[in-house]
Amino acid sequence: MDQQNMPPAPGGMGYLVVQVTTASSAIPLEGAFVTVSRVGAESADVLYELRSGRDGKTPRVSLPAPLRADSQQPSSIPPFSTYGVEVSLPGYETVIYQPLPIFDGITAIQQADLRPVPENESTDALQRNRPEIFETPQPNL
Repeated sequence: MDQQNMPPAPGGMGYLVVQVTTASSAIPLEGAFVTVSRVGAESADVLYELRSGRDGKTPRVSLPAPLRADSQQPSSIPPFSTYGVEVSLPGYETVIYQPLPIFDGITAIQQADLRPVPENESTDALQRNRPEIFETPQPNL
């Protein structure tokens, strides 16, 4: 689903860019397939299917998130939405990042460092939980 087909957010809007690399983040990988999905849904709710560009980055996409102002009051509702990201490229291990928090008004940059698959080995998905790098500071919660 492209950005124009995203339903309007009932609250705020956060953003996500995935940076796909190899060799300990030294070499960008072009053409990696990146899927962004909702976390917690009973079925896979794929929001975006993206490809990394020559610089290894996906286009910046918008994702619904609770309003930043709502995080200023104590609440049982978290001040972020959670999403899952799966990154794959032939010849490399597939990686999955979840839950990935998205905050209103902030662009999260998820680093995805893919490892080449050794010959005669399986390409089972790896589950990694790595911190995101934010372009702007997280709201003071």
